[in-house]
Amino acid sequence: MADQIPFGVVDHILIKSGSLAVQEIRSMYGVPKELTKLCGKLGTIKAVLLDAEEKQQQNNHAVKDWVWRLKGVVYDADDLLDDYATHYLQRGGLARQVSDFFSSENQVAFRLYMSHRLKDIKERIDDIAKDIPMLNLIPRDIVLHTRAENSWRDTHSFVLTSEIVGREENKEEIIGKLLSSDGEENLSVVAIVGIGGLGKTTLAQLVYNDGRVKEHFEPKIWACISDDSGDGFDVNTWIKKVLKSVNVRFEESLEDMKNKLHEKISQKRYLLVLDDVWNQNPQKWDDVRTLLMVGAIGSKIVVTTRKPRVASIMGDNSPISLEGLEQNQSWDLFSKIAFREGQENLHPEILEIGEEIAKMCKGVPLIIKTLAMILQSKREQGEWLSIRNNKNLLSLGEENENVLSVLKLSYDNLPTHLRQCFTYCVVFPKDYEIEKKSLVQLWIAQGYIQSSNDNNEQLEDIGDRYFQELLSRSLLEKAGNNPFTATLRYKMHDLIHDLAQSIIGSEVLILRNDITNISKEIRHVSLFKETNVKIKDIKGKPIRTFIDCCGHWRKDSSAISEVLPSFKSLRVLSVDNLAIEKVSMWVDKLSHLRYLDLSLRDFEAPPNAITRLKNLQTLKLNECWSLKRFPKDTRKLINLRHLENGGCANLTHMPHGIGELTLLQSLPLFVVGEEKELSRVHTIGSLIELKRLNQLRGGLLIKNLQNARVSEGEILKEKECLESLRLEWAQEGNCDVDDELVMKGLQPHRNLKELYIGGYRGERFPSWMMNSLLPNLIKIKIAGCSRCQILPPFSQLPSLQSLDLWNMEEVEGMKEGSSATNAEFFPALQFLKLNRMPKLKGLWRMESGAEQGPSFPHLFKLEIEGCHNLTSFELHSSPSLSTSKIKKCPHLTSFKLQSSPRLSTLKIEECLLLSSFELHSSPCLSEFEISDCPNLTSLGLQSSPSLSKLEIHSCPNLTSLEMPSSLGLSQLQIRDRRNFKSLELQSCSSLAISTIQSYDKLKSLEMPSSLGLSRLEISDRRNLKSLELQSFSSLSILTILSCDELTSLELPSSPHLSRLQISFCCNLKSLELPSSPGLSQLEIEYCDNFTSLELQSAPRLCQVQIRHCQNLTFLKEVSLPSLEKLFLSTVRRVVLIMFVSASSSLESLFINNIDDMVSPPEELLQHLSTLHNLKCSGLATSPHWIGSLTSLSESEISDSPDLTCLELPSSLCLSSLKVNDCPNLTCLKLQPYPCLSSLKIGKCPKFASFEVASLPCLEELSLGGVGAKLLSKLVSIFASSSLKSLYIWEIHDMRSLPKDLLQHLSTLQTLHILKCSRLETLSHWIGSLISLRELGVHECCQLTSLPEEMRSLRNLQELYLCDSLILRIRCSVTTGGNWSRIAHIPHIHFFDDKGIKFKVRNS
Repeated sequence: MADQIPFGVVDHILIKSGSLAVQEIRSMYGVPKELTKLCGKLGTIKAVLLDAEEKQQQNNHAVKDWVWRLKGVVYDADDLLDDYATHYLQRGGLARQVSDFFSSENQVAFRLYMSHRLKDIKERIDDIAKDIPMLNLIPRDIVLHTRAENSWRDTHSFVLTSEIVGREENKEEIIGKLLSSDGEENLSVVAIVGIGGLGKTTLAQLVYNDGRVKEHFEPKIWACISDDSGDGFDVNTWIKKVLKSVNVRFEESLEDMKNKLHEKISQKRYLLVLDDVWNQNPQKWDDVRTLLMVGAIGSKIVVTTRKPRVASIMGDNSPISLEGLEQNQSWDLFSKIAFREGQENLHPEILEIGEEIAKMCKGVPLIIKTLAMILQSKREQGEWLSIRNNKNLLSLGEENENVLSVLKLSYDNLPTHLRQCFTYCVVFPKDYEIEKKSLVQLWIAQGYIQSSNDNNEQLEDIGDRYFQELLSRSLLEKAGNNPFTATLRYKMHDLIHDLAQSIIGSEVLILRNDITNISKEIRHVSLFKETNVKIKDIKGKPIRTFIDCCGHWRKDSSAISEVLPSFKSLRVLSVDNLAIEKVSMWVDKLSHLRYLDLSLRDFEAPPNAITRLKNLQTLKLNECWSLKRFPKDTRKLINLRHLENGGCANLTHMPHGIGELTLLQSLPLFVVGEEKELSRVHTIGSLIELKRLNQLRGGLLIKNLQNARVSEGEILKEKECLESLRLEWAQEGNCDVDDELVMKGLQPHRNLKELYIGGYRGERFPSWMMNSLLPNLIKIKIAGCSRCQILPPFSQLPSLQSLDLWNMEEVEGMKEGSSATNAEFFPALQFLKLNRMPKLKGLWRMESGAEQGPSFPHLFKLEIEGCHNLTSFELHSSPSLSTSKIKKCPHLTSFKLQSSPRLSTLKIEECLLLSSFELHSSPCLSEFEISDCPNLTSLGLQSSPSLSKLEIHSCPNLTSLEMPSSLGLSQLQIRDRRNFKSLELQSCSSLAISTIQSYDKLKSLEMPSSLGLSRLEISDRRNLKSLELQSFSSLSILTILSCDELTSLELPSSPHLSRLQISFCCNLKSLELPSSPGLSQLEIEYCDNFTSLELQSAPRLCQVQIRHCQNLTFLKEVSLPSLEKLFLSTVRRVVLIMFVSASSSLESLFINNIDDMVSPPEELLQHLSTLHNLKCSGLATSPHWIGSLTSLSESEISDSPDLTCLELPSSLCLSSLKVNDCPNLTCLKLQPYPCLSSLKIGKCPKFASFEVASLPCLEELSLGGVGAKLLSKLVSIFASSSLKSLYIWEIHDMRSLPKDLLQHLSTLQTLHILKCSRLETLSHWIGSLISLRELGVHECCQLTSLPEEMRSLRNLQELYLCDSLILRIRCSVTTGGNWSRIAHIPHIHFFDDKGIKFKVRNS
């Protein structure tokens, strides 16, 4: 394996050697000539590095050895210069201990030690430089992008269509673009973008050979351009490749080649495929494009590339982004190649292994094909297993070389300054997600980013460009958002990760259990899972990165603490769960440290030893909830660029002198301390400290401004890189401070994009807000400013897109301005939200002379809630408005939208005085909901052709509704219209769902057959006596509820009717169903007078539910061959006999209150032989008759108050048993059912005896409404099982979980505890549930805190802490002391989740 050349570190040394500090060091330590010679030789070596890299890839072992020696001395030289610089900084420090250390005696020792190191390094570099001629290494310009020869890499247009899988949709999209005539140009580009191996070339081949493409274009030309990448782009080579594909002989001159090319394509509608394009030089692409512009209108170019930027340069801003194949498609492709046609089933022993291998390929066709080809001739199971078990699918030796070579093109094409940045990413495991800012900080810490110019460009800006370059080349990809901050996170594709790992080799090591050998060359170490590897094996090695993110899993961190001080070259340190006392003992010895992450730690202050780290650039203390203060000497961290303290809710003040850290770019939180309380103990940094920190960027929250002094002056005005500013006052703070004067001095730079103000207690906003001095503001949120009466003229801000006003109690309106002004009203506003503004009377206050309300040209979303005095609402013009929501405006009487052509969603709720509503033409309106408007009498909907959903709830005075031309209406719900007399539906051919409910005065209803109904619900028609339904060809669901006067019902033929439900029709006597070929579900409930049911034919009826129809006696005999589920309750015995006798495939039966039936008739048992699921209620004795149900696997016994003892026969083979609501049950006797996996016992308060030998397969247990002692008695059952899910609910005498459970719950994955009112604590041993993935605590009011051991639950993914205010406060991000114990859990839910509660009770 070739060693990666440390281009970045070499550049770092050479640039650092020319700095002013190093020049002074040369003189100070008497080594000017030595350092100059060393750097000169290193410059000579740098010139031949590109040539050395190429020769190394050609397996030149002498060059490999040369590179190996070079790497060692380069890193040592970097450390040497760093030690000189650090010593220089320390000598200039003020700390007494530093001065004492550097006595004259120590100075002599230091100079002697350093001179020996310098001499050794210089000699080694001299030796390396001497070998350059012998190795025939040639100097090259390092700016040029070098790459290995790729003559093997060529492509063609032929493709075997039968071997292509999963690209039909992409193919049709591309062909659609190629054949489209919309706005045709002379020449346009269609780009296919994706990482190597996804099948871009194959997809282009499919398109190229499609019959429609062949007919549309003439000629068609295919050219592979993979050699021409980066700055090596050459116009001549491109033309040669194009001419080669059309069999034209090359000419020597560009002019001759141009003429030959034009002979082929001039005035012809041609198609040119340029495969594997890398060029990112716009000018050179334009040179080629000019030569191609001679074709006819409609000529197209198809480009395949890995880089989105290539597509953009070539003119396609909406390229086809290729994704991986689905899992079934991957297997289809794999099996087609690995097995010859018809042979898939000849080798069943390897079929399953093959499916696993195909899944591991992550949908990348090239990898799938390569592995399938390897396995095509192998039929031994061991051969397949060896590949399946190989964790790096790409490391398969010579047979897999092509895949590595294809992927390595991405690396070979990288500029040298990006190469170490790219490979460093493998310090994180596959699929690890990281934010861009953090990755750039790590690159800077390693010295990979250097500014090579004098324009004062920040390293972070350069790093951002590096990052974007890697992203554009698909070497990094977007992975989603951080759930807490919404910041984008990124990751490496697995294949790219393998590529980077193969390049960097043993320099980076992720410690795992399978690591048997640790290289001497290791420099970057990460630990993300608990491992058995001896940490001490890396002690003393030249480690530059150590990231430990699994400390919470480790009971003993002493081994980590022992080895860390030995990492003398360490640049990056991130440790988890390491006692802060131990860190303070040795952290200042790590003099090279530039990046230190102590986030999510429980300490009140970082150790003061940190302040002696003169090179520290990044200090992360995010989410340190207990943090109250910083070290007093924080100002000594003179190189600090990022002090991240976001989420440190208990921080009381900032350290004195923090304003001296003028390099600071990140300071998310600045807390203004209360000087009267804190100054006696600590020296406090006041707000004025911010004034010198003009490099701050990103976001800044200034908290506790009630403590600020009014004479602070302008402190934010010069911070031109600050994008987001939050200003917060605590309501309970110092009332003597003049908030208006404080705000006056907080004017930010005009570049600010986001502004949040909370709790401001002034009556007026400052002049910098009132005079619109922030033209670049995009987002504004103002909350809790209860005394302000006049808002600034936000309407004049040219860039404002989002305005959110909340709890502004005194504001009456928003001032538009004079009618004489020419300024647009909210020219860019897209989102407007007004909440809890009780005095607001209108959206604006008009000046005299204004004729009409203003328009909102770009308003996209509008929300108004809790504006009690808002009486009218009118938008004159809002051409972009898409969503509008008006809620809790009790005095709103009128609502008008004059022109909203793009309005798609409108919701109006709880507007008590709203009497009329008029909506003009709304061609895009798709959803309209109006509810709880008791005075609404008329509703006018003009033309709404796109309306698909209409819901009207609780508007009792609405008497009529006319909906013309609602052709797209697919869902209609009208409920609680007591006075509604008229309903007219016109031209609703798309109406699929209709609900008509609570119309007391509606007596007849006719539904025209022209409706395209698929679902119809008619309910609460107390006076409805007749119902006439035409035949609906599309009707699939029909529901009729609470039609008290309806006596008979004859339904028309509806061939697609699948579900019929009739409930609470107390006078309905008969139902006649014609032939219903599609009917699958029939439900008839609470129809007291129902006597007759006629089914003509229902061959697909599989589920029947009849409840509380005690007078039903007649069922026309019909065969029900598909009946599988039968639910009968409170019916006569004859109904059971009729339905069971008509079925032949019954699988589930629920019976309750069947004429006091003790057991089914003997003649019926033969019809129950297929029964799998039985639910019985109302039992008085054990149902011994179920022993004859040999197929029974699931059983439920419930609602049996007379049942005292339940004993089930041994002949059963149950997998699930549920016993519920048997208040007098005391004893349960079970056989040791070998298949029972689920047992649920609930609401059996007297249940005390449980007799069973063992339940070896039990995985799920639910216990509720029983005594706490029963839980302890079940320990013996756990001992023989592998319990995965445990649900405990309504056990009110349980104060804590039984201690004896611990040893039997090691396999537990899910634990929920609900309504255990006396539960006070989660036992400390809960931290030992290492497999737990989901934990829920619901309505346990005595449980007020979580144990420290929660930190150990590293596999926990979901945590529910619901309905406990105290627990929610203590575990919240901003106020909770318990947060650090659960912060590692990805998904935390604090609010009531009815779905989870239902799951716990009914699991």
